[in-house]
Amino acid sequence: MSLRRHLPSGAALALPLALFALLHLCVAPECWAWKELLEVPDASTGDIVFYVDVVTFNLDAEQNVEEIYSTVSNDQIEFPEIDGAFRGSLRYEINVLDEGLNPVASSDKIVEVEASSAEDAADRSVVQVLQSRVSVPPGKYIARVVIEDLNARKKEIVSYVMGKYKAGEAEVEFESGEFGPEGIALSDIEFARSLRRTSDGPFIKSGFEVMPNAHRRYGLLLSELPIYFEIYDFRAAPARDTLLVRYTIVNNAGNRMFEAENPVFISGQKMGSTALFDIASLPTGNYVLVLDLMDDAGVVLARTERRFDVLWSVYSWGRYEMEALGDLAYVFTEAETETFKSLSPAEREDFLKKFWAEIDPTPGTGVNEALMEHFRRVKHADQQFGGASVRGALTDRGRLYIKYGPPDDIQSHYSDYEFVQGTRYIEGASDPVPTDPFSRVGIKSGSSETGSWDQSGSKTEALSDQRGGSMVHGKAYEIWSYDGIGEPVRRLSDRVPRAAGMRFVLVDERGYGEYKLVYSTEKEEY
Repeated sequence: MSLRRHLPSGAALALPLALFALLHLCVAPECWAWKELLEVPDASTGDIVFYVDVVTFNLDAEQNVEEIYSTVSNDQIEFPEIDGAFRGSLRYEINVLDEGLNPVASSDKIVEVEASSAEDAADRSVVQVLQSRVSVPPGKYIARVVIEDLNARKKEIVSYVMGKYKAGEAEVEFESGEFGPEGIALSDIEFARSLRRTSDGPFIKSGFEVMPNAHRRYGLLLSELPIYFEIYDFRAAPARDTLLVRYTIVNNAGNRMFEAENPVFISGQKMGSTALFDIASLPTGNYVLVLDLMDDAGVVLARTERRFDVLWSVYSWGRYEMEALGDLAYVFTEAETETFKSLSPAEREDFLKKFWAEIDPTPGTGVNEALMEHFRRVKHADQQFGGASVRGALTDRGRLYIKYGPPDDIQSHYSDYEFVQGTRYIEGASDPVPTDPFSRVGIKSGSSETGSWDQSGSKTEALSDQRGGSMVHGKAYEIWSYDGIGEPVRRLSDRVPRAAGMRFVLVDERGYGEYKLVYSTEKEEY
């Protein structure tokens, strides 16, 4: 890899913005040991997935400026077409609390965003960058961040009536570090998506437009790594002299993958500097970028460092973490699911590479049929089974389709019956004892004695092993049948198929197209 550019500004900086991060300023080598660098960008929860990062810059002797920024992909935003233009409207709210959860600073603004075309508006690889700036004294804080799409009203009846919109939220902890009061200091490193010289725009610093990269991922779609940082000279008599900046990239094994030095001319109390790295030769992994500011004798005067990831798989870039986990859980064991949750993005990429290689039915052919079929099923489920508030792969129909493949038979009906019974599991029996879903007849636990159901769906006898069941009067339902155990991409059990195969009854209980499983011959599906 190489250092493509090193561009000091040479001018004092008035700090129009600042961003979200943790500060590490020290000289001892153990300060950038891998175990010390645990902070990573945070992802949101809720309807909108976005990433939050923060960078700390110095403002004055008492205050720092925290620039909190987020990236949201276009495919999650509603872009109404108005006079041939595609425009969206996002609310970006930030509340900063101290360690006692007392309000310290806040920002709440409406951000108008645009897409160049209908295709662009639906493109996950195109993102919108939102940022806000708050001033705080040095200390430890919590930032609560909310992004709300003002063009996307929630579809659930209660939420729609109350005027609620699609939103995501994140809560992140950060430390605003001490600068000064004397000597030389470095700001946090701001990882960027792009850099260019200009004097106009919301992302301007020291004559550069610094477009932030909130998730700090590089590789397949971003093969260059641009950064921005600031140098502060708090010496009693600031000197106009030349220092050295040493750039070091370290992998998670502690190996130095890259090192270079460049001179920087100190010309004021605050100055900004940029660098651009070509990371095409770096393999998938977690890395630390370390910046050392040194004098001409090689003495380290200040240090700052931050983590970033390099990812080269299309599946790492095309899917969000929780989205991937949602459908991969159908082919993972419980232990694999827990392991996957604990991994960093780069570690997940390596984990999946090994996982799919192990279950490839035709290793060495260049085509992994298991992987291709899994993602074909995921795509089909998302397109066909999605509801008002959940992606198709996470619905009951989506789960069954991904786990077992297309059913051998699907019957679609509109119910005039009062009750769909659940599955009965007789104590001590190795197989479930299903009842006809519309017969309103059950089997008493531990015997063959039948028990009846009244018109409201209530049991006349307490049967503790009853699973499922649903009132479905006037509702649509589907019956999915498999002749055997279907065609799982990865068989997770040695269960022998019943002669009658598998059967599932799913009901559209709320009328939104989200079918809920109410009856199954498979106990583990509840």
